Amino acid sequence: MKYFGKLSAVIGLTAVLLAFPTKATAQDYASSFFKIGVKGGINFTSMSRFELGYISETVNKYTGFNAGVAFSFDLPVQGMTIQPELNYVSKGAIYRGPENIWLRTDFIELPVNLQVGLDLILFRPYLMVSPYIGYAVLKRPEAMEWADLNRFQYGVGIGGGVDFWRLQLQVKYNWNIGQLARNVPDSDSNHGFEGIEVEPTGPVRLGNYRGLEVNLVFFF
Repeated sequence: MKYFGKLSAVIGLTAVLLAFPTKATAQDYASSFFKIGVKGGINFTSMSRFELGYISETVNKYTGFNAGVAFSFDLPVQGMTIQPELNYVSKGAIYRGPENIWLRTDFIELPVNLQVGLDLILFRPYLMVSPYIGYAVLKRPEAMEWADLNRFQYGVGIGGGVDFWRLQLQVKYNWNIGQLARNVPDSDSNHGFEGIEVEPTGPVRLGNYRGLEVNLVFFF
């Protein structure tokens, strides 16, 4: 009886020890499968085209910011992660001419980052492609009319970064696709620029924003 009692105790202890790492592994997998984080960063944006009348003007880069939340899901394919985000993004460009014009448009953006990375235990470098949609919620100068802007925007970003501990560094280049502003007819070429001493000889045409974005994400 004592023999069977000791044998039962050994079997029970062995079962507990075997079950513990399995449970821990499952918990680790569950915690890594889905993560929520907060992010912030800076943007260096310009415009693909800026025309006052029929003359293409040069614009300088605008330094903006972005902040938001990130949701990271591990995919069944090894090394692949999908990470949708909800961000507030400030973009713009600076025209230096007879009168300096600071163009700024803030967006609520929803990018979906598809990442392909290599797990090196201590850190994970990755590449990503990031299609996104956005809606403009703020504009500068205020003299510009919302009717002259395409508030709904879409585009794509390409870049990469590295995961380390609970942190993720992102570096990517974004292109807004399409036109930021609707074409303005010649007879109303200065519409939307009231109060700004710029008198183009033809329509004002804007391309769209593009530029570098650098972010840091902290996952809980």
